[in-house]
Amino acid sequence: MARPRLDESPVQAAYLTPEFWKSLCGQERPSARDQFLYLTIHEFGRLGPGSFSPVAITRDLGYTTAMINHYFGSRRGLVSEASFRVYEQYLASMRDAVASAERTPVARIRAWMSAQVAFAFALPGWAVVHNYPNLSLEDPVEFDEEFREEMTQGFELNMGRLAQLILDVESGNVSAEEVTAENFDRAGYLANQRLVELTASVAMSTLGAAVWGAGSHAPSRDTEEAQRLRGYVINQHIEHVIASL
Repeated sequence: MARPRLDESPVQAAYLTPEFWKSLCGQERPSARDQFLYLTIHEFGRLGPGSFSPVAITRDLGYTTAMINHYFGSRRGLVSEASFRVYEQYLASMRDAVASAERTPVARIRAWMSAQVAFAFALPGWAVVHNYPNLSLEDPVEFDEEFREEMTQGFELNMGRLAQLILDVESGNVSAEEVTAENFDRAGYLANQRLVELTASVAMSTLGAAVWGAGSHAPSRDTEEAQRLRGYVINQHIEHVIASL
């Protein structure tokens, strides 16, 4: 297949309609680069690192794989940028869930935990990458060089927000000021060992529930009761964690 000119519209797979793109990225006619990026986010999230195929992506978009190198440097560069964009989406979904929740301490921390589980359910392939990058990515070099610093900052801010939610549950009051990149007292948070321990416990227990529920847990996937009660068990786990605070 000859590589289309960048100003031409290639013949694409029938499912790539304006409506599809609108649902995926909010644009009916995204740029060619954005098409590669958002279709990779969608397909990698759905299929996971083992089954994702850049050849299938380029075929459906009507290009050749050489276009991946043109826009992203390599396949690894494409997956690395997609991984970071998904993490940005994840952080935004957590923030929005808390902001939309009933303004009580318990409802807000429940929203934070539930949003983490829901995101892993929606994009299980990316949950694997974010938690096991050295095993799931061919080579995390591009990711580390381009996105590590920003991802670390996002992670720390997310933990700062969770820490504030925990303090709110303990006090019984919702803080007047939301934790932002501008006002996050990182040093003060790290100096509070008890709060760091609690934040880590809540985050790790929620992550465990998310990864178990979103994947095909080999020991339990053939257990009918485990599958049937999955949602109930995860919800009860969240309630137990909140009650422990």
